[in-house]
Amino acid sequence: MRTIIVGFDSFDPEIFEPLQKTGKMPNLSKLVEAGGYSRLEVCSPPQTEVSWTSIATGVDPGSHGIFDFVHRDPQTYIPYVSLLPTKQSVLGEQFLHPYTTKTLFQEAADMGYPATALWWPALFPARPELPVATIPGLGTPDIRGQLGVGTYLTTEATEMKKVKVAPLQAAGNRKFTAVLEGPTGKTKEGMRPIVLPVTLEVLDDHSATLTIDKQKLKLELGVWSPIIELKFQAGFAFTVHAITQVILTSVKDRVSLYFVPLQIHPLHPLWHYATPASLVKESWNVTGGFLTLGWPQDTNGLEEGCISDEQFLDLCDLIFSQRKKIFFHQLSKFSEGVLAGIFDCLDRVQHMFMRTRPEIVEQWYLKLDAFVGEVRSAIDKLGLEKYRFIVLSDHGFRTFEQKVHLNHWLAGNGYMQIDGQSETPDLRDVTWENTRAYAVGLNSLYLNIANREGKGIVQPAEIEPLLDRIKTSLLEWKTEDGQQIISRVLLKHEAFNGPYSRLGPDLVVGYAPGFRASSETGLGKSAASLLEANHDHWGADHCIDSMKVPAVLFTNRDISNMPGISFRDIPFLALGKHLDQSYIKPPSQTGAQGQKDLEERLKGLGYL
Repeated sequence: MRTIIVGFDSFDPEIFEPLQKTGKMPNLSKLVEAGGYSRLEVCSPPQTEVSWTSIATGVDPGSHGIFDFVHRDPQTYIPYVSLLPTKQSVLGEQFLHPYTTKTLFQEAADMGYPATALWWPALFPARPELPVATIPGLGTPDIRGQLGVGTYLTTEATEMKKVKVAPLQAAGNRKFTAVLEGPTGKTKEGMRPIVLPVTLEVLDDHSATLTIDKQKLKLELGVWSPIIELKFQAGFAFTVHAITQVILTSVKDRVSLYFVPLQIHPLHPLWHYATPASLVKESWNVTGGFLTLGWPQDTNGLEEGCISDEQFLDLCDLIFSQRKKIFFHQLSKFSEGVLAGIFDCLDRVQHMFMRTRPEIVEQWYLKLDAFVGEVRSAIDKLGLEKYRFIVLSDHGFRTFEQKVHLNHWLAGNGYMQIDGQSETPDLRDVTWENTRAYAVGLNSLYLNIANREGKGIVQPAEIEPLLDRIKTSLLEWKTEDGQQIISRVLLKHEAFNGPYSRLGPDLVVGYAPGFRASSETGLGKSAASLLEANHDHWGADHCIDSMKVPAVLFTNRDISNMPGISFRDIPFLALGKHLDQSYIKPPSQTGAQGQKDLEERLKGLGYL
């Protein structure tokens, strides 16, 4: 068996198909012309970590247990990050596996074949006990255990929500000093961030010298540095290794530079990062270093104005180049088994530019088509007689003009009572004794059910009529000019099938194109209005009605007579067999995380 899978996160059929018809996608067109193309039905909700996990396992969230970016503990109502479940142990906080359902990679290994999954979401932490080689994707934290928070060093007094700001202090003629905060460590004063001193000396209008951790680097204005390796001394005999990149962004009116989030050093990881060690060493040597964060394309730095559009796109190009080198190195050694790689820069580019600069999005579609041609040429050089070649995405994309504050709607319609004076009250401000429903996560709505929720009041006989009433009201909700806000609402049994279904939301809310749950809704918060115009740089999304954002599937076999292909069919197309999911282990039991902890962890995730 020989199967090569290339995943393009968020590759949209409604963008691809017109480009293909005008001859702009020559490499994928070869597969289309041979009958090897179909739109792909995606799971609900169409969130990245949910969808790629459903593709890898061939089952929906009811059988793998990842329902949304944010889950909640029904007893305490405390939300937590589905991609980073944790527990406390004698060794401190430990990351758990987001799911344990069998993947197509494990099945290939069980069949006696080598299997490699590169940058597939929800594969952190690594599972060295399994015979599958992995470098994880979305869900891999930075060295602080968050999903990625960058640091902006500047002489200008400013505050930012999604980026840490550190002041650059004048220390002589065109010389400045600052500190770069690393992981938290135990000090005489208690738990404090470990810091490294930073010195910046401006050389001229186009360059400066950066000194950090006994290293001197010359920085050119607007150009990303190579990967920088850093060491944070976390005690007498314990060192935390980290990697980052930095860019000098201004040297005139103000002096400023931006560090991407401090990331796990793959050769010296704090946690089980990837497996086996030989894969990591090979990949490091092939690239000269690569970023490890699950979301390395720094959308927060762009959103906050720390870096420009062009600097963000340069970073995406660098990441894409790093991943291509690793993928082609693994492909050059491929003889049998499964090799898969996810390339997710398009997703970040569409989030930030689909609404305002669609020409940039089109350039990335052409770039990915050219990459498919490079991959097929490399496969041809291997001389493989028979192989399966699959290119696919996890969902499509739509522009995002209006933020929906779903908890405000619930409160206004009598389903929820919120007390307190905060502008953005959270679940701690809810009067549960008078609350029948609440929203937390980007597509999830829960009832406050007696004997399930800690302070539940909805009795069993009330559940079905209450769900029907809320569903009907949501589908009738329209803007003042008649636009439908929510195009589909699924009951739990309509969306999910499997032993974990009971853990999922009671309603899956499918927003209409142009609308999406607000960040506040995702975190279980409310706001002062029902709708809010989206003026963010982040102007497009996919966390809506899954029927509105189908994915794509390309393969080197004729699938023209296979109607209605869905995520459930991918393991069969990849391996020639369906996965046996008859024995599914219980999901990971996460420890308690507070609202502040949740928001700190999620800062690096642009959705929230």
